[in-house]
Amino acid sequence: MSERTRSRRPRPAPPPRDQEATTFTTILERLVRALPSAKGAAMVDAEGETVDYFGVLDPFDLKVAAAHWQIVLGELREAPNFASPRQITVRARGRGYIVRQLSEGYALVVIFHPRAAFAASERTLEEIEAQLYNEAGWSRPQGSTKWFRVDVETAPPDHSRPRRLRAAGGWQPIEVMGAMVGLRGREKGFRVRLPSGAEMLLVRECRGRWFADEHVEELI
Repeated sequence: MSERTRSRRPRPAPPPRDQEATTFTTILERLVRALPSAKGAAMVDAEGETVDYFGVLDPFDLKVAAAHWQIVLGELREAPNFASPRQITVRARGRGYIVRQLSEGYALVVIFHPRAAFAASERTLEEIEAQLYNEAGWSRPQGSTKWFRVDVETAPPDHSRPRRLRAAGGWQPIEVMGAMVGLRGREKGFRVRLPSGAEMLLVRECRGRWFADEHVEELI
């Protein structure tokens, strides 16, 4: 039995863009659509200029918010005796924000409904960040985590354990070797072995999304 997609209220259509779409647009759209309650995302340079964006917010409002948080991030970087933050997560009265430091002074700013930022999937952010780095031609920071979305089929009777995952154009059987501990509530994780003998971690988040800590296609 495959994980079923939960029905959600349709998102509003994005407003007309004020700049040409790029490959970054597609990546940022993927991020916004993958994070429940996300209203927009922007990638900004060190000067606060928006490289690209996607969202249901007015483009001007989205760009102003992103520029503002880039200024805050810059002030924190320059503060004495204060380590440069990897990520800032904020719950404000009207919105929530996640601001992530990228390479060369760039930043990723995601805007949410007020209470949603702290519940955002860290693995989704890591996956999208890796795609931004690849598109920009940057080298990933040493020790950074990589997660990849995967389609997983679970086993009866309770469908809590994975039995196959989709790769190489079809479903690949997997052997569960053990369970992970220390995850968030309602998350489940497993150490699994592929038919090739390669081992990897699989994690199911509370909304039924599965992530692998390796690029599956490279291990088949």
